[in-house]
Amino acid sequence: MNTKILIVLLFTFFSLHISAQTSSRIAAENPSMTVIDIDDFLSTSDGSLRTSSQSAVYTLNVQNVRNLIFNTQPSIYYYSGTEKVYGEKPKNLFTDLTSVNNLDSGISLKNNIEIITIKVDNSGQLNTPINLDSFASFKNLKYICIVTSFETTSQAIANMIVGSNDQYSVFFNVEKGDTN
Repeated sequence: MNTKILIVLLFTFFSLHISAQTSSRIAAENPSMTVIDIDDFLSTSDGSLRTSSQSAVYTLNVQNVRNLIFNTQPSIYYYSGTEKVYGEKPKNLFTDLTSVNNLDSGISLKNNIEIITIKVDNSGQLNTPINLDSFASFKNLKYICIVTSFETTSQAIANMIVGSNDQYSVFFNVEKGDTN
């Protein structure tokens, strides 16, 4: 009887140990994506927790994002398979979630795009993955901004992101719009 209990305990111990190792490996392969609220990013440019050289780089990054978002830039609008280009050497690309998978073949001027703004129309689309690897042909892409008109969280947006994020900063913004 004691031998059977000992065998069951050993089996349980080894099963738990193997399960824990598998969970650790999966977590290491799929690290959580960092997604930042754009308003938080733009409002924290003091760099108080960074060294002076890091602070200078961070401040330049904030200024660049602010410029791309708030100043008029040459832009591309790509919706429902139709590309509309405004200006030369566009830096901004505006699209919706349903068009993301067609960007590689649908966009003609990719080389200067620095930011892609993706509109998510409803909360049901939060289950649609955005594969960062699909943006590889955008050589100067630095930022991806996910825009919703409904309340969401950075974690909900992060759950949409698939692929490596080393070269991109991912932001989100909730645009409330007119409530009248």
